[in-house]
Amino acid sequence: MELTELKEKIKKIALDSGAKLVGFGSQERLKNAPPSGDMNYCLPSSQCCIIFAYPNSLTALENYFSKKERLSLKKELHFAYSNAWKTSQTIAEFIENNTEFKTFPVVPNFKYREGFPNIFKVDVAYPDFSLRYGAVAAGLGHLGWSGNLVTKEYGGSLFLGGVLTTAPIEPDPMAKENNCNGCKLCIKSCTSGYASIDEKETAQPVIIGDQIEIYSKRGAYSKCGISCLGLTGLSEDSKWTIWSPNHVSLKKISNEEWKDVDIRRKLMYDLVSNKETPEKIRNFNKKLIKSSSLLARKKNVALVPAEKHFGPRCGNCAFICVADPLERAKLFKMLKNSGKMYIDDEGKEFTKKIT
Repeated sequence: MELTELKEKIKKIALDSGAKLVGFGSQERLKNAPPSGDMNYCLPSSQCCIIFAYPNSLTALENYFSKKERLSLKKELHFAYSNAWKTSQTIAEFIENNTEFKTFPVVPNFKYREGFPNIFKVDVAYPDFSLRYGAVAAGLGHLGWSGNLVTKEYGGSLFLGGVLTTAPIEPDPMAKENNCNGCKLCIKSCTSGYASIDEKETAQPVIIGDQIEIYSKRGAYSKCGISCLGLTGLSEDSKWTIWSPNHVSLKKISNEEWKDVDIRRKLMYDLVSNKETPEKIRNFNKKLIKSSSLLARKKNVALVPAEKHFGPRCGNCAFICVADPLERAKLFKMLKNSGKMYIDDEGKEFTKKIT
């Protein structure tokens, strides 16, 4: 099978799976990227990365940010990750059955090079292969201020899947413009303080296709992990939370203070073990940690049944980044007016708006 025909058939497989964007990148474009941009780590002699994207619907996002309900977005998350994994396997099988080339289906999330990171201790974690970096190399977009991929068509509110192959498929043109408009609602909607709203990252530049990708300076990964898991997340003005009943503002703990292990331990003790914390809250937190442990064991979010995955609870930095800046601003206004999440004595989640 000729490579041009192979490329078209692969595109069709991805699009038929529900993906809205498909692109092809090269190892050459990723030669100066950080370690997780090295395709050879997963598949020696890799020459091409195939990346496809599943965007979120605006209706599900509006319900999520207004705290009307989050199950719609949870279903979309499960659909995207499950399809991404199935599709990567289908594409890999198609290539190997019809050519002499080798492949490597990329796990869409929760697979790391050094094992699943302890989110309470680790400050950096590398996936086997960065789908975000691959997507930039494949021409789908560029990194936005959040560090997430931002596309022209769907912004950054999407999920990615991918396949690596030794097939020398011609890469697609890289995106000419970076569609991050610098609104920084990604950082404003984050309660962790993990990423800076003003400073850009210089410690580890991301270079793809000889272009430096600009994004915000990072703090400790563990702050992001605790928030994304849903263990706590309160706005600085104390008027709204993420989908968590734990009302601790991580932004009020500086990154310098966060380096103190005792501060982290005290926070986790209060969330999980401190008898002064209501039992219903402690039980909620234990469920979240149990869900995280299942992800750690599976090492693939696509293999975890939806009913056993308690996310999403945060992810605001990516979810809010829809393509239309006006819709993005509406989502942020919904979030600011959504109030705080609580749990009643029966374990049911509810919200109260703070005036």
